[in-house]
Amino acid sequence: MEDYLPYKSKYSRFDRVILTLAFTLYPVGLLLTLFRVLTTHVHHSRKGRNHRLIGWLWVYTYILIMGLFILAFDLNNPEDVQLFWDSAWLYGIILLIPAIVFFILGSRADSKFSLLLQQYYHLVMNRRIREIDHIAVETKQSPSHVIRDLDFMITEHMLPFGRIQNGILELESEEYHEAYDDEEYVDEEEEYEYEYDESEDRGPRSIECPSCGAKMIVYANDEKECDYCGNVISA
Repeated sequence: MEDYLPYKSKYSRFDRVILTLAFTLYPVGLLLTLFRVLTTHVHHSRKGRNHRLIGWLWVYTYILIMGLFILAFDLNNPEDVQLFWDSAWLYGIILLIPAIVFFILGSRADSKFSLLLQQYYHLVMNRRIREIDHIAVETKQSPSHVIRDLDFMITEHMLPFGRIQNGILELESEEYHEAYDDEEYVDEEEEYEYEYDESEDRGPRSIECPSCGAKMIVYANDEKECDYCGNVISA
């Protein structure tokens, strides 16, 4: 299997809606951004994206305030013009510097997660360690974080299809996985989707959450709760 590194978090359709609302309908976008961050920041895969969402929120706040100043000041009056530029510099320092900090934090979070994914891949595929507690000790992560991260890797095809049962990661054989080698590139999401025929209906399937657009692996005749919005998905 190929490990898809370096990792960089991507905006989902729901994230793009949040950013659009933050720019056009600021209070609603602000509330949705805070909700998105608070409900998903426990996932390592979402930390970089969440930091960037907050960074853009600071940028939009600056743009909104400058827009209000343009409406409030008489730009034909030299004194108002000088006051406008003084305010632009002041609020630029107050708002844009934190935005830059959050963008940097987002990049660092993605880099850190990339290294963690590489470590997971080495432990699981090269050293054949499949016990969650053992992986948690090796990576210095909590078992709950390990479960979430490995589930993310399976969903994103960084590991063969599998599931975690009784604290053990059970992966399908390489021969089983070869049945899913036909890949179709999806331009909008920039992700890979696998095509299934009727003979494969009993195997695991990559399904997109209809609520938030997140992708996850769901087995036939099984249900799974979306980690990001709580919507229950069935295969």
